[in-house]
Amino acid sequence: MKQLLLLMHLMFSSAVFAQNAVERIINKEHEAGHFNASILVVKDGKVVSKLNRGYANMQFAVPITNSTRFPVASLTKTFTAILALQLYEKSLLQLSDKVSKYVSGLPPACESITVSDLLTHLSGLKNEPLAAYSSPYSTSAYVEKFVSKNHEAKPDSFNYNNVDYILLTYVLEKASGKKFKDLLQDNILTPLHLTNTGVLAEATIIPNLAYGYHNYTYGEGTSQDTLYNDPLVYLSNYAGAGAVYSTTEDLYKLVQGLKTNKLLSKKTTALLLNKPHGKAYIPYARGYPTLGFYFNDRTFAKPVLERRGSINGFNSLLLFDQDFSKVIIILANTDTGDLELIGDKVYQAMDELK
Repeated sequence: MKQLLLLMHLMFSSAVFAQNAVERIINKEHEAGHFNASILVVKDGKVVSKLNRGYANMQFAVPITNSTRFPVASLTKTFTAILALQLYEKSLLQLSDKVSKYVSGLPPACESITVSDLLTHLSGLKNEPLAAYSSPYSTSAYVEKFVSKNHEAKPDSFNYNNVDYILLTYVLEKASGKKFKDLLQDNILTPLHLTNTGVLAEATIIPNLAYGYHNYTYGEGTSQDTLYNDPLVYLSNYAGAGAVYSTTEDLYKLVQGLKTNKLLSKKTTALLLNKPHGKAYIPYARGYPTLGFYFNDRTFAKPVLERRGSINGFNSLLLFDQDFSKVIIILANTDTGDLELIGDKVYQAMDELK
């Protein structure tokens, strides 16, 4: 009997250790003031950890839950890249098409920019000023006001910016004859049943949408540091560069949609994920740019695909390996944590999970 109890104790202890490998990391980060967020961890097609810590609204102490919707910032660009490749598959545009084929009135220096240039940030466009989000702009008005060439940029040099994908949003609208919101709904959200994902609009009350808070510490601060309400900016202006909101569960459905080729053909999915479209490794993006992600063959034993986003307090991370056996999704509404570092810790701990 004692031997049976000892065996059961050992089995239970082992199971708890395996199950809590991720939870221990997240609890430690949360206690340090570095994790106010949701995380979903999937190994070999099985959800092995789904955790929520902190508040979606701190003023009213509303806790983060599985249904909390977060603006995903630049993770939006992955949705936009998928939409571009869907139109490519339907022959509604070519990646080699000049943007001027769809958008008239661009500055002469911008007329030779291609769709591929926008997807991979090789356009040479100037970054936008802060004023681009202090007043409301339609996508067309944004393009007219903020699209201009950076004449100091070297040809074919990588420059990460939002203007590329906002201009790309306008190209997709022109090529499809649909607004970005409708294009997203018809081609990604409805087919994958992403019921908690959509496009931000200031005039729309979005249930369960998290508030944003910032102090720009990114893992260097403590739980005692003051947090500030995010400034009042027009997040809708980001369009296909950063205006989507979602949940961890919906984002995993997106990953599954890519894995099973429900969104794109196998050939085009390989173009989106695994083919670097640049010779230079981008240290701050931690990878070679692909069409929608960054291909990282340096951090782990095997290559991974990454996508991160950050707008004020809203921060996001999507990290997975090439065969989709390991997937990590983190959505936060504060910038108190270093999501890259947290994601790496969790990714390495996944080997302990059964």
